[in-house]
Amino acid sequence: MEDLTVARARWLACRAKSCCSRGAKNVTGADIVRIARTLALEPWHFTQTAPAAADDPAGIVLDAGRRRVTLTLANAVQGCVFLLRTGGGGSCCGLGDFAPVSCQVFPADPTVDEPAVRADAGCQCREWTNDDLDRDVVAESSRTWTADQAHWHEVVRRWNVLAANTRAGPPDIEDFQRYLLEAQAAREIGAAWPEEVRA
Repeated sequence: MEDLTVARARWLACRAKSCCSRGAKNVTGADIVRIARTLALEPWHFTQTAPAAADDPAGIVLDAGRRRVTLTLANAVQGCVFLLRTGGGGSCCGLGDFAPVSCQVFPADPTVDEPAVRADAGCQCREWTNDDLDRDVVAESSRTWTADQAHWHEVVRRWNVLAANTRAGPPDIEDFQRYLLEAQAAREIGAAWPEEVRA
């Protein structure tokens, strides 16, 4: 079994990635806030929206309920906006340790209970197996991801209620991201939700 950092470094050296070239999946609000703080940028500078299904718990309501979108890291020509191509043709993540948790645990799937390699490993340089995973590290990261995902869905649910009841003009994605920043800060200090403080 190799160290997760070693496994990730080996994967990043692969020239034929498909995961990063399609953009990060399973990004949570905690990931977005961490990246924003690290880069000292508002989240709308490095995120983008995509249509969301009606039953998607991460589906953000916009335009007075006429649109539901998900929030992801932005894509550039090469894929994820943070994917850096090296002179030798390999790639590396420009976020390093601040990458989304789901990226940090690659090639593990953070959405499953037991540590396991993702169905789509996103790499054509080798066949990944469960033996490549540091099960303790992956299990801890998956617990973090699960808690972050639950909080993310609650942020979106609360936002959707607020957006449905607003009397001002229809809120936009930047309004949502401002709410996300407040909600994450409240979570970290154990404070009430932003709308409860304002009530």
